[in-house]
Amino acid sequence: MREKYIFDSDNLTYVVEKQTLSQVFKRCGKFLCASFVLGGMVFGLSYFNLIPSINSLRLQQESEACISNIHQLDTRFEKIEGFLSEIQSRDDSCYRVLSYMEPLSADKRMASFGGTNKYENLEGYFNTDLFVDYNRKVDILSNKLNLQEQSYEMVLRNVQRAEDSLLSIPGILPVNPQHYRVSSTFGWRIHPISHRQIHHDGLDMAAREGSKVYSTGKGVVVSISNDPHGYGKQVVVDHGYGYKTRYAHLSKFLVHVGDTVSRGSEVGLVGNTGISTGPHLHYEVMVSGMRKNPDNYFLKDMTAVEYDEMVGSVKMPD
Repeated sequence: MREKYIFDSDNLTYVVEKQTLSQVFKRCGKFLCASFVLGGMVFGLSYFNLIPSINSLRLQQESEACISNIHQLDTRFEKIEGFLSEIQSRDDSCYRVLSYMEPLSADKRMASFGGTNKYENLEGYFNTDLFVDYNRKVDILSNKLNLQEQSYEMVLRNVQRAEDSLLSIPGILPVNPQHYRVSSTFGWRIHPISHRQIHHDGLDMAAREGSKVYSTGKGVVVSISNDPHGYGKQVVVDHGYGYKTRYAHLSKFLVHVGDTVSRGSEVGLVGNTGISTGPHLHYEVMVSGMRKNPDNYFLKDMTAVEYDEMVGSVKMPD
């Protein structure tokens, strides 16, 4: 305990004040009372969580940082949703239209979302509303992305089917443009041997015997036959989509039944078999069983050089 000095007026000097025992106890009592009161206040505030602990402060800071990050992610989600909306618009107005598919309605795009409460495990927290809202946005975005992926897969399949149909539909001459002349057209005519008026179901293309004959579209060889009283040696190719082609009066077969051919694949050689007045190819196009004018299925602006390049680059289908 520090000593207390008082001024002695008689001697004009400071002397140490002498304290009685009761004064000492009195001062100590005041100090102890103050300590007890202060300690009680601190204990009370801590007990009733009026003074945050270090751990509480740390948790509060982490919570605030987490919420801040969620808000930043929310902004990024808004940008992603805007980008996805643009993709959906293009899908409906362009990709699906070009693929001959109906656009998806807004109800369809949201049909698989909803139902029972998926967020019960998030209830009871201080920021429950924020967590539920964020998880709901994530689920909605995931649902839209999954549906968009399915839509693109359907579009891709349609495009592949369209590509396959374009390659399958008869679209070229069965012989090189420079190596033939039309000897008989499609339609009614006087038969050169029977001299009766009958319908000619194909196109006769006079060419040098042994000239190569090519499949006019992708398909499968479904028939090979030899009718000496009719078309002679002939090949029939099924192109799918209701299309078939016939190549008749051949001198030689270059394919077998079951072979898969591409547009430009060799199927035979021009001949003079069957009922024929000279070397030529009788070519037919059949659509759903009905004979069509082959002249409507040719790329007429293809030159002989382009034709040779096309058939020279042909690879057999897988």
